Parts: sequence; C-alpha cells; structure tokens
Amino acid sequence: MRVREFMSADPLVVGPDLTVAEALERMRERDVWSPVVRKEGEIIGFLTERDILAGIIAAKLSPHQVKVEDVMSRRYGVVRPDETLADAAKAMMKVKARLVVLEGDDLVGVVTAADIVRAYARTAATSPPLKPYATWEVLKIHSQASVREAVRIMKVERVGSLLVEEERKIKGIFTERDAVKRFLVGGGDPCDPVGRYATLDLVTLDADSTLADAARLMADAKIKRLPLTVGGEIKGIITARDVVEAIWRMTTEEELAP
Repeated sequence: MRVREFMSADPLVVGPDLTVAEALERMRERDVWSPVVRKEGEIIGFLTERDILAGIIAAKLSPHQVKVEDVMSRRYGVVRPDETLADAAKAMMKVKARLVVLEGDDLVGVVTAADIVRAYARTAATSPPLKPYATWEVLKIHSQASVREAVRIMKVERVGSLLVEEERKIKGIFTERDAVKRFLVGGGDPCDPVGRYATLDLVTLDADSTLADAARLMADAKIKRLPLTVGGEIKGIITARDVVEAIWRMTTEEELAP
C-alpha cells in the first residue's frame, strides 16, 4: 500500500504566531488535533496534544497568552506519496514523530501513527502475536484524583494515557486527547476529578491476540491506545506507536534475513 492511499489529506495548517487558544479553536472546528505549523511557506513542525499538555496544562499557563511557536514540536519526517507502508513506518521510527507528505515541494498530506495502523489493519494477511510489542506496566490513577495530578504524572512518566480506576476496578482511560479536547477546550478546572474527563466506554482486547487484531480494533474504534486483558483483567496496553514500531522491526528483520 502506498502512502497516498492512507495518508490524511488536506492537513490543518496553523501559523507559529497564533496563540495556542486560536490554534485550539481551529483544531476544534476541524476535529484535527495535531496541525502542521508553517511559517512563510516553510514547514517547521507540528503542534501536538503532548505539546499542549506539557507546555500549557502542566505548566499552568493560559493558552491565550502563549504562542504556538513556544510549545510546538519542531521534529518531523518527510515521505512521498508513492512510498510504501513500510517506508512510512521506517521514517516515523527514525524521527520519532509525525510525517508530512510532500509531492515536489507541495504539502499534500500528513501521516500519523493512527494512519499507519489503519493501513496495516487493511493489508495484514498474517500477523505475529502482539505480546512482544505491548507494555505490561500500566499506570493508573483514581477517578477522584485531580486533572492536575493526572497531567503531572503523564508529563513526568512521558506517557500518553492513564487507566482510571475506582474501587479497584478499571473504569476508563484518560488520554492526551481527553486532556486537550475535553478538559482544556471544554473549560475544565485543574482541581476537577479526572474521571469527569476520562473516556469511560473502554475498548479492550485479549492479550493472546495478534498484532493485526489490535490494529483492526484500533482502526474500527478510532483509538490509539488499547488496553489488554489477561483472564478478563487489564494487565497491559498497546499503542498505535507500538504497532508502527512492530512494522518497522518486522520489515528490518526481513531485509536482514539471508
């Protein structure tokens, strides 16, 4: 499958001189949460949910007083429309960031980890077990803990989500998207309980499933983080970025094989 078949076309573009609040309004209108940042026609990076979580919410700053250029990520990769799914996975793992798709000098799309997962879900004929690629030390937070505490943990631990528990049972998941879209854009108070903004309709998968099973479920549910169950209890998690890394590793192994 070629990049042009699974990229996100017509990407949202914002300028570095916008305030984060102005960028958030455009993101909300398009329901696109990682716009390309371009200055005088030159691509200079992305504004990501993690940037906003760390640079605005965790820093206790107002999005009305901070410019995009002060918190944005300047790392990105480049792929061409005719490159393959494997090429895109390699490029993403090389830069550890999102990709822009250039046709000549023209920006024609972007590729995120979720885009690669959807493409893999559509094309994988056979697939390895997902267990080697998952994370088995999941971080949890009580539903009544504050959003401020949840954001602090996510920033310190450099994770994109926390499982939300109540009475020793997992009730949901609080993600970077929840922090930005539901909490920040929704005008929440940092002292509010994190459970108020968490995603409660939790989608899970048995840990004995394959990588392709995980990719298909992520694609169908439009999620980037999938909790894994063992004996009916959540014991791990696999993310879209984990799937990209798995594709990269499998491709590398094939190339190195005699």
